[in-house]
Amino acid sequence: MPRPVKHSTDAMLDAARALVLDGGPAAASARAVSQAVGAPSGSVYHRFPRRDDLVAAAWLRAQDRFLAVYLDALEG
Repeated sequence: MPRPVKHSTDAMLDAARALVLDGGPAAASARAVSQAVGAPSGSVYHRFPRRDDLVAAAWLRAQDRFLAVYLDALEG
């Protein structure tokens, strides 16, 4: 049976987003994200091998969320 996930990808992406908003893309290092969520930096590297991967995933998630709200507003 797989081990339960202690530190979610969503939490890491939330932390990356907050770090980018506060200090730009360079601020979203694996170390900074891991400290923000209380995870080992290896947990971040396991999901996002490079900072670009992490920032891109945070950007795509934000874009998906925006699009969902926008489409709901158009339909409603």
